[in-house]
Amino acid sequence: MPKKIQVLPEALSQVIAAGEVIERPASVVKELMENAIDAAASEVVVELRAGGLQLIRVRDDGEGMEREDLPVALARHGTSKIRSLEDLYAIQTLGFRGEALPSTASVSHMAIVTRPLHSTTGTRVICEGGEIKALSDAGCPSGTEVTVKNLFFNIPVKRKFLKSVSLELRHCLAQFLRLSLAHPSLSFRFIHDGRLLHEHLKTEFLKVRIEAILGREASDQLQAFEMEDGGIHLSGWASLATYSRGNGDGISLYVNGRFVKDRMIFRAILEAYRHVIPQGRFPAVILFLVLPPSAVDVNVHPTKTEVKFKEPDRLFPMVVSALRLLHEPTVSPRDARKSEERREGGLPDAIPYSLPFRRWEGYPAGGVWEREKADFGVAEVSHREEQSQGPRPFRILGQVARTYIVYEDSEGVTFIDQHAAHERILYEKLKNACETKSLPVTRFLTPVLMECSAEEALMLGEHLQDLSAMGFEIDPAGKRIFAIRSIPALIDQEDPKEIIRKILEEGVFSGHRKGDESLQPMLITLSCHSAIRANLEMRREEMEALVKDLHAFSSSTTCPHGRPVFFSLRVNDLERQFKRNPR
Repeated sequence: MPKKIQVLPEALSQVIAAGEVIERPASVVKELMENAIDAAASEVVVELRAGGLQLIRVRDDGEGMEREDLPVALARHGTSKIRSLEDLYAIQTLGFRGEALPSTASVSHMAIVTRPLHSTTGTRVICEGGEIKALSDAGCPSGTEVTVKNLFFNIPVKRKFLKSVSLELRHCLAQFLRLSLAHPSLSFRFIHDGRLLHEHLKTEFLKVRIEAILGREASDQLQAFEMEDGGIHLSGWASLATYSRGNGDGISLYVNGRFVKDRMIFRAILEAYRHVIPQGRFPAVILFLVLPPSAVDVNVHPTKTEVKFKEPDRLFPMVVSALRLLHEPTVSPRDARKSEERREGGLPDAIPYSLPFRRWEGYPAGGVWEREKADFGVAEVSHREEQSQGPRPFRILGQVARTYIVYEDSEGVTFIDQHAAHERILYEKLKNACETKSLPVTRFLTPVLMECSAEEALMLGEHLQDLSAMGFEIDPAGKRIFAIRSIPALIDQEDPKEIIRKILEEGVFSGHRKGDESLQPMLITLSCHSAIRANLEMRREEMEALVKDLHAFSSSTTCPHGRPVFFSLRVNDLERQFKRNPR
C-alpha cells in the first residue's frame, strides 16, 4: 500500500517558497535592491522592461561574490547574514533569510555577473527555473549585476494574475522610492524601457531626498521631529495641519532602516492627527524608528514587511507625543492673558461653533450656479410655472447644523443632506454632458503649473488622454511639472491642482481601467469634490434653488457613493407621533 505522506521534491518546494516571497515584479525589485544595499553599494541601478514583466536588472558597485559563493547563494537558505540562533535576534541587515535569490531563480531565467573588489576576474552564473545551467569566468566591473527575465514563465496561472504594464511599473517604482528614501547616502537610478525615469544622487540631507521624491510643494509642508526615550529613537518628517491626503499612502514607517507596515504605529499616527486634520483625511509622515535589534522581531513574515515589537505599549504613546508636539502652538504671554480673561468672563476658551460667515457661491447669484445655467441650458422657472408643470410646491423651513436643508410640502417635512444632494446634481449633469459630448470647459489665460511627486507624475503622464475626455487639458512642462490649461466648467477654479490630486489619490486609474472604464469613478470624484460641503451656511434662495434642481432627478435617492440624499417625515407620521387621528 503506497504511503500517503511524501516529502515534496526540491524543485516543487522551491516554487512554493517563491510564491510566498515573490508576488510580482516589484517583489523582485525589492529583494534585489535590499541585497545591493546590504553589499555596501554606493550606487544602485534598477532597469526594467515592460514594467518588469520581460526583464528586471539590478546593478550595484558593492562587495561582489566569489566564484564558490554563487552556487550556495542560489540554494535555499544560503545566506551570509546569520550563523547562529542568536544572530536571528540581532538582525541589522535588510536581508537574512536566504530566500530572495533562490525563490526568484526558481520562477525565472536568471543571470548573475559578479566580481569582488580584490579580484581581477568575475564570475557569471546562468540559472533557469532554479537549475544552474552554466558557471563561467567573466570580465565585469566590481559589484554584482542580477538579470531576471520571463518571471513566472513556469507558472502560467500565476502570470495571469499580473496586472497591466503600467500598474506593475508603478508597484516597482513604489519599492524603488521606498528604499531610495531610507538611504539618502546612496545614489539610485531607475530606468524603464531604456529611458531614465528617476535619478537620485547621494546626499547628506534627508530633506533633499524627500524633496526629490515628493516634490517641493509637498516637502515644504513637512516639518522635522525627533524624540528619544530609553534606547528608542524616533525621527522623521511629518505634515503640518495645512496639508493632508485622501489616502494613507503618504505614511511611511521604517524600523532600523527597513520599510514595514505596522497597524499599531499607523493607528498612533492617526491618533496624533485626530483633531488636527479633517476626518477621512490622512497626514504625510515619514517616520524612522531605531531601536535595539533584540527589541524587534523581523522574522514574522516571508517578505519581511511586518515586524513584532517586544514592547509595543511604549511605542504607541511615544509616536503620538512626538507628532503632537508639532501641532502645539507657542502661546505668548499676551495670548495667555486674553485666554485667562475669557475664562474669567465665563466665555469658553475654545473655537466657537459659529464661524465667520462665508456665503456659498453656488446658488443662485453668481459663481458656479450662473456658469451651470449658461453651460447646461438651465432655464429660469417661476414657482407658478414650476407648479403647473408637475413638482409640488414647497417652503424652506431652514438649515440644521449648517448641513441639512429642511423644507415642507403638502405631504410633510423633508430633510436633505446638502452635500449629497449637490453631489448627485453635479454627477447627473456631468454624466449627461459627457454622453452628449457637450461638456463645457473653462480655459485659463495663464496655465496653472502643478508639481507632482514621482508616483503622481508617472500616473498622470499615462492618463492625460483619459483626463482630456473629461475637459482637463494638461501638458508636461518639465520634470514632474504639468501645465493645466483647462478644467471642466463645474470645477472650482480656486485650486484646480487639488481636484487632480484627488483623482490620483482615490485610485480612479487603478487596475485595468482605461478610457470609458475610468469615466464613472472620475465623474464620482469630480462631483464629490466640487459639491458644497457640510457645515456651510446657505441663504434661503440658495436652498430653494438646490431643492428645485434636485426635483429634476426624482429617482435619485442616493448620492453616487450610495449615501442617502434625503429623509422624509410624512404628516401621518407626525400625527401618529402626537397621538392625533391620522388623516
